[in-house]
Amino acid sequence: MKKQASGYRLIFGYLGMFLVFISAITFIPLIMLIFYPQESNVAINFYLPGLITLAVGLALYFSLIYKRERARLGKHQDQVILVLLWILAILICSIPFALTPEMSFTEAVFETTSGFATTGLTRFKMWDSHIYIFYRSLLLFFGGVGLVLIITSALSDRYGLRLYIAEGHNDKLLPNLTKSARLILAIYVLYIFLGTIALVISGMSLFDAINHAISALATGGFSSRAGGLIECGGNPHANQIIMSILMLLGGTNFLIHLFLLTGKIKRVFLDLEVRFFGILSAVFIPLFILSFAVGQYAVSFGDSIRYGIFTYISSITTSGFSNVPTGFVFNTGVMMLVILMCVIGGGMGSTAGGAKQYRFALALKSFHWNLRKRSGSKNIYYPHKVYRCGQYHDVEPSEVVESYGFILLYVITFGVGAFLLTLFSGGTCSIGDSLFEFANAISSTGLSVGVTATANNAMLWTLTLGMFAGRLEILPIYFMFYRIGHDIFRKEID
Repeated sequence: MKKQASGYRLIFGYLGMFLVFISAITFIPLIMLIFYPQESNVAINFYLPGLITLAVGLALYFSLIYKRERARLGKHQDQVILVLLWILAILICSIPFALTPEMSFTEAVFETTSGFATTGLTRFKMWDSHIYIFYRSLLLFFGGVGLVLIITSALSDRYGLRLYIAEGHNDKLLPNLTKSARLILAIYVLYIFLGTIALVISGMSLFDAINHAISALATGGFSSRAGGLIECGGNPHANQIIMSILMLLGGTNFLIHLFLLTGKIKRVFLDLEVRFFGILSAVFIPLFILSFAVGQYAVSFGDSIRYGIFTYISSITTSGFSNVPTGFVFNTGVMMLVILMCVIGGGMGSTAGGAKQYRFALALKSFHWNLRKRSGSKNIYYPHKVYRCGQYHDVEPSEVVESYGFILLYVITFGVGAFLLTLFSGGTCSIGDSLFEFANAISSTGLSVGVTATANNAMLWTLTLGMFAGRLEILPIYFMFYRIGHDIFRKEID
């Protein structure tokens, strides 16, 4: 009979498997040496953490779970694995940044978290290094589609399902989890390939096009240029249209992509999130345009249309790209709209952040159902159905409560983070700027009013924790501490 791996032996055994994968992330950027051999002097910054991580991962795997029967994960142990996986990935992948004289440890962790969380806030300074620029985009690639999803594409349903769900992937495209993960990854890569071609045709260099296609689809916001998208070559209007399409694709549930690619258009337009996004667009695009056209920093009506639509798309998909000139200052109206949009965020099961459109749509639906019940006859039963994932399903009261509860928790976390940001600034950062900056951090958006560029270490760690909590949607972190605390308390009792 095989020995069994369970409890924390199983947890750290799984982490060993994942460390092997994380080590690969630090090796992949070295592909750039083929094209830029003159940058070989930084190769050791990637080899060193990669080899050490690979050795530790293999040691954990072979010593803890290799050739052992793997027990079922206990309650909330999947959350423990998920949070520890993301923490290890951030810490390990920050080492290549930290090994350079240009970035401190705090800045390295901040930059790596921003990449994996697909935020786009940055303290990056090495704009002459193609390897490091590509590395940042690679972090967006894996962070956007999800570390667990990438790993799941090589695992069976038995070992990957609970982690897959815990990371926020609520919809399987196919009945088989592994095939579903591989299909999502294939769609993701296909869009990046097509986006790169489109940007090259528009006039961008191949290197800029690859990095911006990855960043837009991952709704990340990192650019290969210090001045952002507007510094890239080619036709700026065509670039912005292509980037807008990629951002919208990234902010949409991958199941919707499957319906689009298979011609099931009716299912697309019946979906609750798609309809909610249509309503948001109809209401807020004119407000964005108006906000750019009036106020202290008003621009021409033509520019207000261009800036307004692009900023709306960048905000609602939590991408963080900007098409306004360098040094342009958002007025109060634009800042308020950006905060609102990035808090709402993108679709469930997409690469976007935020509290997610489905939760807000369901909250509004439940409010409508309650008004209808109050105004109608008590003898009439009104079904609570929504079209989701290609079919109608009944909404349980518990699902509505969870949506309201998560939105409330998200807003509270947002408020506390903004307060701490103001506090740690020593009075140099206004509450308005703090609200804007932390909203962009927790929602993984990345638009900035300059707070990040001048932030001290305490402020950077506040933003880092906000990005981390927002990417994991807060609850897994709570359940991890709950599980660990429960195990420690039970051990003391025993």
